[in-house]
Amino acid sequence: MKMSNIKMNRSLPPLPPKIKKYLYKINGIAISNKKYRWGINIIEKYIRRYSFSDNEKYRLGLLYDHLTWNVGELIKNEKRKNNLIDKYLTRAKNIYEEIIKKNSDYFLALYGIGRVYNFKGNYNKALYYQIKAYKKMLKLPKNQRGALAIGVIYQKKGDYKNAEKWYLKEYKECPKNDFGTTLNLFVFYKERKNYKKALFYGIKTEKLLETEFKKKQYKGVNMKNSDFLKSIRKEISNIKVAVKK
Repeated sequence: MKMSNIKMNRSLPPLPPKIKKYLYKINGIAISNKKYRWGINIIEKYIRRYSFSDNEKYRLGLLYDHLTWNVGELIKNEKRKNNLIDKYLTRAKNIYEEIIKKNSDYFLALYGIGRVYNFKGNYNKALYYQIKAYKKMLKLPKNQRGALAIGVIYQKKGDYKNAEKWYLKEYKECPKNDFGTTLNLFVFYKERKNYKKALFYGIKTEKLLETEFKKKQYKGVNMKNSDFLKSIRKEISNIKVAVKK
């Protein structure tokens, strides 16, 4: 599979609104259906003809970023798999770096570079870019979230104290109805065998999931007894036993 070497800094006409909307839809379909290569092929046809904004370039980088997951799942030959992963990560990194050269405040591209280094196992460089992105993000009127990703990298490094610090920071910054952050803390404390804290966040997660599954998009679907919720409840029961010991 050949990958085109596209220069995105040429003087090209701006992307027409209709095509812009179309490519945004293509990106969403590609991400949600894991059709990353398909999305890349379509988007790269237009990037040769039109000038892309930082957001549009970033979304292309994100597809290359995600394409590495496909490779890891589908290709069994280790040498070929590793070569392709490195190729796609390099492509994603080049796109992110090109954005940063022109717009050093574009924190999503900084996060992207951090993700690439994280995937490659270079956790110090990953932290450098993720924290840099996080600091830039805090200056924006509407804060995005990013503390969780930093916590994950610290945990991979075996620095559980800093991992906990960033996970709790994410928990404080996120909306109170976000079960993702409580779930993360539940899993973190369970793995660290801090069962009292795991139980606290496990119960919160269960309640938030029950509330989430009452929303309109789940109408007609029996999410109350979903496998995911059942697994959370089972884990909570096991932890309750561990706490009593």
